[in-house]
Amino acid sequence: MSTRDDAPHQDLTQLLVTAADLPAAGLDDFTELASPSSDEDPPPMTAQTPELTAVLNRAFGDKAAREVRTSFMNADSSIVVDEGVSERVPGAAVAWMADMRRVYTECASWTMSIGDDEITVEVVDPAGDPSEPLKVEQRFDNEGGEALMRTMLAGSPGQQARITTLLVRHGDRALELTFRSLAGDPDGPEAARLATETSKFLELAPAKFLSLPPR
Repeated sequence: MSTRDDAPHQDLTQLLVTAADLPAAGLDDFTELASPSSDEDPPPMTAQTPELTAVLNRAFGDKAAREVRTSFMNADSSIVVDEGVSERVPGAAVAWMADMRRVYTECASWTMSIGDDEITVEVVDPAGDPSEPLKVEQRFDNEGGEALMRTMLAGSPGQQARITTLLVRHGDRALELTFRSLAGDPDGPEAARLATETSKFLELAPAKFLSLPPR
């Protein structure tokens, strides 16, 4: 678990999932990593137009005023879950969510530049995503927040990573919950296990962030 700066942010940290929360949620297969797996700045990205490229890099490069992060991994390292809770200056969280919504609405794909490599990222149509992001969004929208969830496939066919992210905004605070795994056979046992573990974290993390009672 880490913070974006060196000052303690106990109020935000209390909104993060901890290792102690996992057994009751049926997530005994996961352990908390010593340091977050995604604490680095994102690489440069390019969308279809200069305007969308600017929105894309602004959205993913956004810096919160305060942020705490943690990560979890299952026993065979096939699923990594990254969680961040942040607080922005008044009004900034609304603008950031608007940028992220525009990215997922207007950018069907984009490229990331990592060294000499160009990695393609494709956004999965939410209507065809078995994780049912639109239903998840509606659930947390109804809890007084604003939610956005999408799945992306990154890399070459056959070697793609599957990245599913849920964003939940409540006032000036935001939750980022990201699931990372290989994009295997969508009808295979690994996909079924991923769906099961994802659903458990989707129950646990947003409820703790929004201070909701267990479902």
